[in-house]
Amino acid sequence: MSEKASWYPPHEFEEYRLVRPLGAGGMGQVYLAHDMVLDRLVAIKFLATLEPDADARDRFLIEARAAARLQHPNVVAVYRVGEIDAKPYIVSEYLRGKSLAELIRPLPWRRTLELGVELARGLAAAHREGVLHRDIKPSNAVLSEHGTVKLVDFGLAKLINEQVSATVAASAGARALPPAAAAAANFTCPTPRSASSASRAACSATAWRRSSRAHSTDERHDRPDGPGQDARGRRLLPHRTAPDRV
Repeated sequence: MSEKASWYPPHEFEEYRLVRPLGAGGMGQVYLAHDMVLDRLVAIKFLATLEPDADARDRFLIEARAAARLQHPNVVAVYRVGEIDAKPYIVSEYLRGKSLAELIRPLPWRRTLELGVELARGLAAAHREGVLHRDIKPSNAVLSEHGTVKLVDFGLAKLINEQVSATVAASAGARALPPAAAAAANFTCPTPRSASSASRAACSATAWRRSSRAHSTDERHDRPDGPGQDARGRRLLPHRTAPDRV
């Protein structure tokens, strides 16, 4: 194997000392590291591509910006972005725990509801800041050792404001945001002082449903709907109401 193909990050760089690998995916390699200045453990993600091009770098930066916009107990925190040996990296909070995909199922229904509400709160916070995660799945949510669930891996995230600008520049005419995505981004839940805990939980569940619709509909938004057609181009039948019974 060539030296170029077997690149590994240096054991020490900046204020960080690598401890061990945490995992690898299609877009990056993640290491546990020690921040020697602040004396804390962090997670550092390096871009997996050996020679990252401009598109890969932009995608990596969008991931960092998406998570950095958010300061919420149910979203992983991003500390900084840097570059070593011409390869960008993201330094983020290190979460001790396991992903929801690793939990033994089925869970008690009350615990399932608690986890769903926490994830909905994290998603609602993301949408308020114009961030669509677009990759919600059990392996992208970590249950910390303290019992709090957090959204991680914003590798496929979309920044709504930047996406609109890029679309205008890349196409002949601007397009509107998908209605579900716009609604999800503008959706807010009441504050603790203005609503009961029951109504806040119901609101968070609504945010979860809206986010799910946003993730699916914004992928189909490139396809214009014709008259009498839905988002998939299928013909809609006229709505008929049942006759009143005498």
